[in-house]
Amino acid sequence: MINPELMRLLETSDVLDVLGDSVSYQLQKIHNVQRTNEGRDWYDELPQIVKGKFDSYREDYGHLSRILKLEQEQIKTEMNKGYYYWRLLRSACHTYRNDLIEYDQQLSQEFNLQVTEAISDNVVLNDCIEILDQHAIEK
Repeated sequence: MINPELMRLLETSDVLDVLGDSVSYQLQKIHNVQRTNEGRDWYDELPQIVKGKFDSYREDYGHLSRILKLEQEQIKTEMNKGYYYWRLLRSACHTYRNDLIEYDQQLSQEFNLQVTEAISDNVVLNDCIEILDQHAIEK
């Protein structure tokens, strides 16, 4: 059974929105590899085993994205099946937060804008990451 703390993340729409945004962002980054010559060259040079893992991640994040668009009870049923998707969520949330922080810093430097919590210090995202860090690695 999945840790109840993780399952509680699926109970509110603001958290589901952040989780969905994180997965969509991760999936977009994965798909963007094939959209540039540099990315295609990088992908083509990967060893076959790494390509297979990359392709699996692309498929798995796509499946996770579809899960997060289901009705709440269906989401809970799917997410209660094991920790693999929770670990993908954890990774996606970390990537999303790190890139938001970097983006906020770029805006600050380029346009002399003040760093804002709305971009780089998203409380809901940080709370999700804290819970995911504590529980998503359980087996």
